[in-house]
Amino acid sequence: MTDLSRSHILTSLGTSPDGLHDAEVLAARTQHGWNEIPMKKPSLLALFLSQFKSTMVMILLGAVVVSLAMPYLTSHTEGNETLNAFIILAIVILNAAFGFAQEWRAGNAIASLRKLSGPEARVRRNGTVSMIAARELVPGDLVQLEAGDRISADAVLTVASSLDIDESSLTGESVPVSKKAEERVSTSDRSFLPSMVYAGTLVTRGFGEAVVSETGLKTQIGHITSMVMQSESPETPLQRDLRIVGHRIGLVVLGLSVFIFIVGLLLNRDPIEMFFVAISLAVAAVPEGLPAVVTICLAIGVTRMSKRNALVRKLDAVETLGSVTVIAADKTGTMTENRMTATNVWTIPGVTEEELLQAAASCSRAELPDIGDPTEIALLRAAGDRGISRIAIDEEEVPFTSEEKYMVTVHTANGVKVRYAKGAVEVMMRVAKSSDPLITETNANYTSEGLRVLGVAADTGSGMRLLGLIAMMDPPRAEVRVAIEKAESAGIRTFMITGDHPATAYSIADRVGLTSDGVLTGADLDRLSDAELTQKLETVSVFARVRPEHKVRILSLLQKNGHIAAMTGDGVNDAPALRQAHVGVAMGKVGTDTARESSSIVLTDDNYATIVSAVEEGRRIYDNIRRFILFLMRSNVGEVLTVACSMLLLLPLPLLPLHILWVNLVTDSLPALALAMEPGSPHLMKRKPRSSSSGIFTGEWSLLLLAGAFNAVLCLVLFISALHAHADLTTARTVALTALILFQFCLAYSVRTRRFSLLEHPFANPWLIVSILFSVGLHAALLASPFAAVMHLTFLPFSQWLTITLWTLVTFLVFECCKVLFYRLRSSHDIRLGLTSF
Repeated sequence: MTDLSRSHILTSLGTSPDGLHDAEVLAARTQHGWNEIPMKKPSLLALFLSQFKSTMVMILLGAVVVSLAMPYLTSHTEGNETLNAFIILAIVILNAAFGFAQEWRAGNAIASLRKLSGPEARVRRNGTVSMIAARELVPGDLVQLEAGDRISADAVLTVASSLDIDESSLTGESVPVSKKAEERVSTSDRSFLPSMVYAGTLVTRGFGEAVVSETGLKTQIGHITSMVMQSESPETPLQRDLRIVGHRIGLVVLGLSVFIFIVGLLLNRDPIEMFFVAISLAVAAVPEGLPAVVTICLAIGVTRMSKRNALVRKLDAVETLGSVTVIAADKTGTMTENRMTATNVWTIPGVTEEELLQAAASCSRAELPDIGDPTEIALLRAAGDRGISRIAIDEEEVPFTSEEKYMVTVHTANGVKVRYAKGAVEVMMRVAKSSDPLITETNANYTSEGLRVLGVAADTGSGMRLLGLIAMMDPPRAEVRVAIEKAESAGIRTFMITGDHPATAYSIADRVGLTSDGVLTGADLDRLSDAELTQKLETVSVFARVRPEHKVRILSLLQKNGHIAAMTGDGVNDAPALRQAHVGVAMGKVGTDTARESSSIVLTDDNYATIVSAVEEGRRIYDNIRRFILFLMRSNVGEVLTVACSMLLLLPLPLLPLHILWVNLVTDSLPALALAMEPGSPHLMKRKPRSSSSGIFTGEWSLLLLAGAFNAVLCLVLFISALHAHADLTTARTVALTALILFQFCLAYSVRTRRFSLLEHPFANPWLIVSILFSVGLHAALLASPFAAVMHLTFLPFSQWLTITLWTLVTFLVFECCKVLFYRLRSSHDIRLGLTSF
């Protein structure tokens, strides 16, 4: 390690008192590049192709290939394979278009929210000071800093006059840090030194001049961003469930197809015919509409959540929100207002609050609304709220420094010179030569509550006299307490993770109703093993003085214990944890670009309570996704059983592959989509989060098979009855197809609730009723049109429609009774597992 004297700093960093010259700037840019942090953004093509990654889509594309190949493999065809292929392909492309459009739109919306951390910088080049674009800075540039400036690169200070920097976006610490230019600076490690300033931080007070040392990804912001780029987001519960469903469907399709094909051969059926039966089963088993309806349902949720001030960047995050069991929230700016506020004013006997506040506000260089030190801005607000005006400064007799910890200003009030002073209480007691134990006791009481306390004194000609104390804090948002209570009633635990002082963190936690068995600091986390920290996480909810890697470690341990974790934050220091969390939630107003890019959801109002509202919406969305997935699978199992049983009974095929595709298009589109509009239960936030071990079909397989069996029995009975009544095969197939469709519409209505659906708010979802009526009309229109012949169907008279409808309703009522009994028998088991109850 080599230490250089201050006189050599400029030379060691490759610059001079006049700054860099143009040739040196070009050389430095060639070596170091532009001063910007690249954000990962997939190409439009990559974004579109990513929509085809699911197993379900792969199965459908396989069906397309097989259908297109059939005419070239055999001449014994039904003539509909090419039509089937193009219909399936159209559905796949439509689904991909929905997903692509939503993610592209979300990306553009985020881009519109992005704010440059330092759009311009004041730099000395060629001996002249000028403003340049922040991205043009290079190592060696000599930059000047003033109050209100956003720093654009990491730099070493050469001059610092009362310079304070707000580094909360990096450290989470809400109190500004005093900076100074040191005589000797280490060249090997410049991490958070008092002589260093960092990109993305804000000058709150004073003046400084610094030499740029690092730009782009080499800055502290850049290092954290690199951590984010290297991490991967965990798999969401819906992604896991759909992946498992896709794999299981694939295995079932393959097994059924092979089984039926072999059985057919053993029964001496035509091999070509059996091959098409196998394709029929494949088409019947695969819910073609599932990917599209899931995407549309999530998109509907995105729209609803945007009205609740939550901008969704990733569709899967919508349903994941409904599954969260813990919310790890950053304190500064998330649970608090991110602005210092005077909360307590205590005066010496004989001194009025007006005198105290006027002195405090006058002894300040800050300007409203937000220029200067946050502490001084808080004093100006406190005085302004009481109608107290400040007195102009004639002279700053003692500038504030981190060493002296106080400042003195001179003013003229009513023609009389007056000196005001403010600073640390113990320093002000020494300046005012006061030893009053009441002052010490009051200061100790405020400090124990996590408040920052200033002493204020005045000299009107007879010496400095202490006027009183002002206690300040970054106050919690008013709605946070209610939000935490609501989350707790929903079985969601809240953690506060901050870089602030432990006493301050614990005080805020107490004010918002967050219970915790003490506070753990970053030093504590370094000392504890994973096993010990895991045990502490059971009772401790507040963490202070933590670094970014600590946040990631806490989340990782929670996730290893089966928790679905959400992380809220706004700073660059939150970015790794936002990416690590199942759902990263960034602040849209004051959040940094890195935080937003690392998140799944951005809160446009920076309101912690919005995340709890989003959780409620996520639960409603997951309930609806589960509803239509159960509906699709109950329906498709009925189609599979109908085809399989007809083979075992040596009957002609009651349904052709094109019929099954028509069924899926008619029943899996509008009715399934209408289920996405099902209103949420008023008790959504009264139940515990669903267990991580429970999937969409947990506890549902028996009823799923029962629904399929009722559907198959209804279709086969009516199909056989039509054949015995000397109807031709086309008419019998039309009867079976119509019965299948009507019963599936009944299943769509039934899946709304675990109770008797005709008595449980029967008209609560008018979209479902309208979609069912429309789809029935669409099927009837097909049977009455010339296209019926193309589909190997025929017109049905009213009497047959009536017979089919009556038999369908009777079957539906019997199934409803079985369903209610089934769920009553399982209710206690479901409560133990934490399953969704509609």
